[in-house]
Amino acid sequence: MRGRLRAAVLLGLFLPAGLAAQRPSVSPVLPRVWDRDTTLTVWLFVRPAAGLEQAAQRVAAAGARVRVRSRWLHAISADAPTPALHVLARDAAFQRLQPLGRFRAPRVPADASLLGALADTCPVGGDPVYGPSEMPYRQLNIRALSDRGVDGAGVRVALLDTGFDTANPAFAGVTITAQRDFVFGDSVVRDEANDQAGAQLHGTATWSLFAADVPERLRGIARGATFLLAKTEDVRREVRVEEDQYVAALEWADSIGVDLVSSSLGYLQFDNGFRYTPSELNGDVAVTTVAADLAAQRGILVLTAAGNSGPGFRTLGTPADADSGLAIGAEDSLGNVAGFSSRGPTADGRLKPDFTAPGADVCAVTGNNTVRRLNGTSFSTPITAAAATLVKQLQPTLGPIALRDALRRHAVNRARPDSTRGWGRPDAVLSAVFPLGIVPVAPESGTLATVTPTFTWSAGDLPSFARPVSYRLRVARDTAFGAPLVDTIITTDVTYDLPRALKPGLLFWQVDGTAASGQSATSAVVGPVTVPEWATLTSLSVPGGTTIGDSQPTFTWTSPAVAAPPGPFTYDLFVRRVSAVVPDIAVGGLTGTRYTLTQPLERNVTYTWALVVHAGADTSEVRSVGTFLVLDPSLPAATLLYQNFPNPFPSAGQDSTCLWFDIAVTGLVKLDILDLRGNPVRRFIPGPQFPAILSAGRYGRGGTGGPTCDPRLTWDGRADDGRQVPPGVYLTRLQAGGAVVFKRIVFQGRN
Repeated sequence: MRGRLRAAVLLGLFLPAGLAAQRPSVSPVLPRVWDRDTTLTVWLFVRPAAGLEQAAQRVAAAGARVRVRSRWLHAISADAPTPALHVLARDAAFQRLQPLGRFRAPRVPADASLLGALADTCPVGGDPVYGPSEMPYRQLNIRALSDRGVDGAGVRVALLDTGFDTANPAFAGVTITAQRDFVFGDSVVRDEANDQAGAQLHGTATWSLFAADVPERLRGIARGATFLLAKTEDVRREVRVEEDQYVAALEWADSIGVDLVSSSLGYLQFDNGFRYTPSELNGDVAVTTVAADLAAQRGILVLTAAGNSGPGFRTLGTPADADSGLAIGAEDSLGNVAGFSSRGPTADGRLKPDFTAPGADVCAVTGNNTVRRLNGTSFSTPITAAAATLVKQLQPTLGPIALRDALRRHAVNRARPDSTRGWGRPDAVLSAVFPLGIVPVAPESGTLATVTPTFTWSAGDLPSFARPVSYRLRVARDTAFGAPLVDTIITTDVTYDLPRALKPGLLFWQVDGTAASGQSATSAVVGPVTVPEWATLTSLSVPGGTTIGDSQPTFTWTSPAVAAPPGPFTYDLFVRRVSAVVPDIAVGGLTGTRYTLTQPLERNVTYTWALVVHAGADTSEVRSVGTFLVLDPSLPAATLLYQNFPNPFPSAGQDSTCLWFDIAVTGLVKLDILDLRGNPVRRFIPGPQFPAILSAGRYGRGGTGGPTCDPRLTWDGRADDGRQVPPGVYLTRLQAGGAVVFKRIVFQGRN
């Protein structure tokens, strides 16, 4: 009791005042066992405000043995007697306590366990270089790289496993940068006298897919890489593995410098009663998962086995649920997913595994001059990691996520990734040649500022053997590209300048690339891209029409940019009466964007205007969206009823028609719409808007600057009672000054 009290006093040292009232959360497993007189191995997650070294001192002061200090996790693993756990569970320096996993051996497929008979099952035969081991490399299209001498040179790879037979002659000439045994705390990763015989077999088999050379039987595809070998798994007592050694190995590899980590390990259910529940496989709980994600933040891509617990739903282990790590499932030589391969998704719904690769009947080294066919995601993982090593050699600037995306971009299931095979089997050579694919740069979707855009794209930094690349650019009005506006081959650049101006409207574009080595990639379809009108009319172009007082108006417009050639733009200007075919005024060859008429227009006549825009040999016409009218302020000399416009109606976006008339002498006026039998349909005058006696003047026009039609004198096809009349021919009747005048109106009805 006195010792426990002393420990509590010591634990009061170095604790920030703000933490004094807090206690750590405790895994439910611990209270069930900590009243026994036993020692438990636990993770103690230190609060951000507390220092890691000070927390380690507090653990030791409580009577526990510190195993690993993880700066990544800001946590400590320790062997803690149960009295010490009682103390630590009240210590506010810690945020959470949970057991350290001691792995319970999972169900494994036949031959995945290497502790049984190891008869040689991969005799000489088949491919002259790779022998019977060639199948996985062919499936991942690795041969196109390895046959060119790409072997992983310059890439640093760490392997975490049960040990490695570094004395095996199959690994002669391979560069080992560092090796560390986290089980016995030394720098020897092969079997030692105090180890269980054969502990190194699993790690040796996974490493062999990278680096072994057994002539005519097996040749690893990344022998030029440099390797860091970490023995993290203690197999002496059944199959016990320590999570803290996995984390420590990742931090050790990072301290030396590493690009990729291959780990055919998994952690889920442990023999001390602790297990990660399905809801905790969300990428944020398991320490190995968190460490794998932290590795990615430090520029290290971690590839790990998805597990051999399939085919059930959500049978992944950890760290296969890591967001930024790659979980690798297994398939057979025909591309079928192996029944034992674990499935996803993760608890938070992310697709896992990320990829599949051959993991059934894979040839691997299991002893001196012994090559055996083995099954398991343990072997699909190093095959995929070795392929990623070759891609990294050729694309050294790719970080972990970019490298993952390159593999995804060219994997066989990329169109429909799922939780059984993820993105499927990656294509190594395509990932190395076109790691970014073909990336469209400009123009982007939206409205162009020019009608002669420069199309640009990027394919990244291609390997020398893949250059030059031939690009095919297609531009069309639809995504099928059945009738392309542009279909051209570019061999010297990643840009294309249009020789002709694009006509207004929507367009889409896409680029295909074919490398000199034969690989090809296609960009996404870009669009819709809007090509603007070659001119936008900025005067006398209002949907409802407009009225002006000046009979010699100025017409103005703007135009988008156009390259020369085919530009600059030139313009032909036309002014015509509504419904007329022949223009009243035609002016050609204009180069500016404004023009003032040199001759007057007739008053009380509705006009439209248009431009024909020229760019080289191509033309595009732009019409005003409404009419304009030059008002006549004088009194009319005669009583007149003008033809309604538009006629027929509705037409050109106008759902009503305008009624104009002139009255020469003040007097009684009537204005009606009749059917062809003379029956009244609609009366305008006299009515709510107009008295029966009107002064001499011009009616139906708007005022200066307003619409061309007085809204009180427009007919929308309705009768006096508001009902819609049927389509047909109707009559406008004007009675004024003893005269009766008729005009025919054609109403086209409404949909």
